Amino acid sequence: MDPSPPWLIPLSEIAGLCTDLVGGKALRLAQLGSAGFPTPAGFCITTGAYRSFLERNQLAPTIQMELGRKPLDEMRWEEIWDAALRIRSAFLAAPLPDELVEPVSAALEKHASDTRFAVRSSAPAEDAEGASFAGLHESRVDLVGSQAVLEAVRVVWASLWSDAALLYRRELALDPTHSAMAVLVQPMIRAECSGVAFARDPLAPESDRALVEAVPGACGDLVDGSVEPDRWTLSRPSGSILEWKPGSRGAAGPAAPLLEARDLGTLMRTLLEVEGLFGWSPDLEWTGRDTGLVLLQARPITALPSTEDDTRAWYLSLRPGAAQLARLCDRVERELIPELCREGERLAAEDLERVDDVDLARAIDERRAALSHWRAVYWDEFIPLAHGVRQLGSYYEEAVRPRDPYEFVGLLRGQTLAASARNQRILALASRVRGDAALREGLEEVVRVAGRTEQRAALERLARGGQGPGFVEACDELLAEALDVSYAGERLSDRLDLLLQLVLSLASEDGAAPAAREDDGDSRELER
Repeated sequence: MDPSPPWLIPLSEIAGLCTDLVGGKALRLAQLGSAGFPTPAGFCITTGAYRSFLERNQLAPTIQMELGRKPLDEMRWEEIWDAALRIRSAFLAAPLPDELVEPVSAALEKHASDTRFAVRSSAPAEDAEGASFAGLHESRVDLVGSQAVLEAVRVVWASLWSDAALLYRRELALDPTHSAMAVLVQPMIRAECSGVAFARDPLAPESDRALVEAVPGACGDLVDGSVEPDRWTLSRPSGSILEWKPGSRGAAGPAAPLLEARDLGTLMRTLLEVEGLFGWSPDLEWTGRDTGLVLLQARPITALPSTEDDTRAWYLSLRPGAAQLARLCDRVERELIPELCREGERLAAEDLERVDDVDLARAIDERRAALSHWRAVYWDEFIPLAHGVRQLGSYYEEAVRPRDPYEFVGLLRGQTLAASARNQRILALASRVRGDAALREGLEEVVRVAGRTEQRAALERLARGGQGPGFVEACDELLAEALDVSYAGERLSDRLDLLLQLVLSLASEDGAAPAAREDDGDSRELER
């Protein structure tokens, strides 16, 4: 494919072009417009521009290096996120070619200076029939001016290699030497309400039902999760309303349906007409009502493929919007963590050595129920919050453009972190051992003792001998207060040997300043 300019093509001129050049989203919108459906104007930045950007900035080797560090199938999700972050950082630091900047700026100048634009992905493999991958790539909305639009183009290009896209790399056939991304740029349309519509119920496609969801204002509020939509179930043959479930209007309380019968009738007719045009049941994104209806996107209704890793779809849900993230943060900080601490302290205070069999059985059942409850909380609330907080890295990177993609971690320095307090206590123990040769020699002998009971006895003999006053007590407090965690059926607080080995290892180093070492340790901890 020729990567040379022109790289910008008006939507009105691309209906007959190939998906490899303009991507599925842009091509379908152009086909809808050519067929007489109302769609926004705009233009497409072709995959040729992406390929030239990659070539001029030598980004393909960067991508290949990130994807070649370790087989992707063996990467943890955190490692995939890290790889995507580094690729994104490289994209944001790379200059755009003048051959793209100039025509994009000229096209935007044809609009009023306060016009707001949307910049959306249009990858060739995205939303293909039989493999619709909604939400894998980024979009930007409410952008004003050419600089904001051009910056968003880089973000969208980088999202070809997002952590979500890498999870579906086989289905998307991601290849650093061949994969590419087109970009769709359109003026935003302000309407009273927006939403999505499905020609068939995605959960029961064999039924003769269609679904419509609507929120006030822009559709981003529906995607963001900040507004619960009104939801209608419609009969495909008659268009009649089978069910209506009102959405949440927040403080405004209950309200009348956002759409009237004529609005729903227009959407139902449009769904069936688009189905006839493309030959598959569409999932439409729309804005406006009745005669003011405008189609923003059309793709096949296709569930994410179920393979050996069914948790991928769950991972894609870990992107809470700003409103949802704020609610999660408040609930985790004010309710869940204090509740978890209280329950843990209560259970730990029970002396199970002295109870009879009946009470022991009760205690086991209580702990089993508590474990089940907190495991669900961990997956449903703690992990989504943690992933939502990681968005700080993306926000910081776009605003500051640091050389180091992990520079945002430094924003947390000086905060009260449990990991920092734990690390500082370990470093303090190491500092004591470094300055006391007799204590160090004694601990080395303790570590060589076989058996945990024997090792504990050797450590207590060492303390009774007057070496390292208070050292044993400090170790025990650290184990109980900061290291009482379990993994694979073993409690870290029972592994005195591991703590002593770590302290001896740190004590054997050159005595770097604890504060500096703590910062480095915190950064590594957060990166993991």
